[in-house]
Amino acid sequence: MMVKQFIFITSMFLLGAYSIQAQETLNANDPNSFIFGGDQKSNSLSVDILPIAIVDIEPDPGIGGGGGLPGSMEAGLPASAGGGVPEGLWMNFTHRALNYQPARIYVSTNQPVPAGMTIQVEIISTGTGGNFPKNPRYGKITLGQAEQVIVYDFANGYTGDGVNNGYELSYTIDNPGGVSLPDGFEILYRIQ
Repeated sequence: MMVKQFIFITSMFLLGAYSIQAQETLNANDPNSFIFGGDQKSNSLSVDILPIAIVDIEPDPGIGGGGGLPGSMEAGLPASAGGGVPEGLWMNFTHRALNYQPARIYVSTNQPVPAGMTIQVEIISTGTGGNFPKNPRYGKITLGQAEQVIVYDFANGYTGDGVNNGYELSYTIDNPGGVSLPDGFEILYRIQ
């Protein structure tokens, strides 16, 4: 019986010796074990970032206080207040181009300006925030449905948000006949 137990114990010992596998353990508290130990392989990573183009018009916080203009005026909404053109409007933008392709900002209207009325816009100053090349078109632009460049070629950039960031806009409306803008009239800014 002793011989059978000895053979059984010897068999178990030999079988266990052949099935044991060692695995290296990395110590998470020791960065050197990541560099010098383990299965040293590298993987490459490629990330495609989608282009972004956002334009926003920000009002001066003083608008709506004493001028009778709504404080919630935003780009794309019609100017519903009578008797004046808002001052202190700032065009903010964020732009990330595909392959650093240059872009421009265009301005136009979504409907014809009524006969007898002229609407002009111009950039009168450049803000201090953000990180963007300052390439404004100087001088007044007479608005219509045809797009016109208001900011010339730039690559990636952002202006920061709110007043004193981006480009300050000034509108001039000449309306000697007192005609009204049609419902849904909008001034559009587009990056392309």
